[in-house]
Amino acid sequence: MEVDINQIFGVQPEFTGKLKPLDLRSASLYRFSLPLKQPLVLINGQLSRREGVLVVLNKDEANIGLGEISPLPGFSQDSLTVSVSKATHLLQTLMRSESDLLKFLNRGGNWEEMNAPSIANFGVETALLSLLANANDLHLGSLLFEDASATVPMNALINTDLADWEPESQRLVEQGYSTLKIKVGRINHELEAIGVQRVRAAVGPQITLRLDANRSWDMETAVEFGKSVESANIEYIEEPLIDSEDLPIFFDACGLHFAFDETLHHIIDPGISFNAYTGLKALVLKPSLVACIPRILELVSQARKQGLLTVISSSFESDVGINNLAQFAAGISGDTTAVGLGTESIFSKTLSTGIDPVHSGRRSIRVLGMNDLDLDDCELIYEQYI
Repeated sequence: MEVDINQIFGVQPEFTGKLKPLDLRSASLYRFSLPLKQPLVLINGQLSRREGVLVVLNKDEANIGLGEISPLPGFSQDSLTVSVSKATHLLQTLMRSESDLLKFLNRGGNWEEMNAPSIANFGVETALLSLLANANDLHLGSLLFEDASATVPMNALINTDLADWEPESQRLVEQGYSTLKIKVGRINHELEAIGVQRVRAAVGPQITLRLDANRSWDMETAVEFGKSVESANIEYIEEPLIDSEDLPIFFDACGLHFAFDETLHHIIDPGISFNAYTGLKALVLKPSLVACIPRILELVSQARKQGLLTVISSSFESDVGINNLAQFAAGISGDTTAVGLGTESIFSKTLSTGIDPVHSGRRSIRVLGMNDLDLDDCELIYEQYI
């Protein structure tokens, strides 16, 4: 099935050449269960394995499309079972006719249909765009945005005990990272503020520092912390308050810029303006949790119009999923904004053999082919040919 593409989810691609048609011949779903080096602690328990599904389009052709559907328990709306059911139904519909496929790819303007986005949709959307990009010798980022970069800078995560913050920060800087993110809100905020100041003294003024509090504090605690780290030159802190509506008050009280993360997963207004949020510095976008490429593109557009950073971040996807996110990041933020895509180090096994590792704090952009995948331990649960 071949369809000509003029718009993608209601957006004109910034790629200036003439796109070859989208040629869809087959669709397959491979279920995976990847062991973790250490249990991953989440709000409702812990995981020892990361489970999900790879969407593979045209697996027998030279150009393939790859997407990932891996709901994060406690964060994603759907379970893996529900997601597989939705993905199977969606693929059957899209492969039924050219009109159904075009309707899906052009649906960006009808926001009401996306009030409950599904990670199943996101995985299929990504695979379709990946297939189109590969056929045109592009990647996801260079298909959607002009001037996509060949590498993306990474922010290294410090998620250790407080006593290890300083030596860990020095180790990461020696490896080439120029942006560090510290998880706070775990213990006494006064001790954490002292720890942040010690990290700043250890790494010097040239390193960018970010903080992530995961909505841990009330207003009084957050403001006290913000004032205590004022001299540490923090780029921003992610979601310090339980109620994000109060974040402008927090900024006015202490002057520490903030970023949205969890808040973005619940925004349904396509024309939202962030101008009312005084002190907002960045949108930390987790595509798998936003779970809808049209929404992601709209949020990126709003961020650019309002001068906000857009920071692509992972939700513990597999190495294949993170490779896709890196492609998006290369187009959205390029080589100027560090992204949060370092979570694949938690896995003791990967789904690919060809993804380049991070060097000197940067990740290379790479397009994967079928020969780069290791699916020996995966279960083929769905397959359809046209």
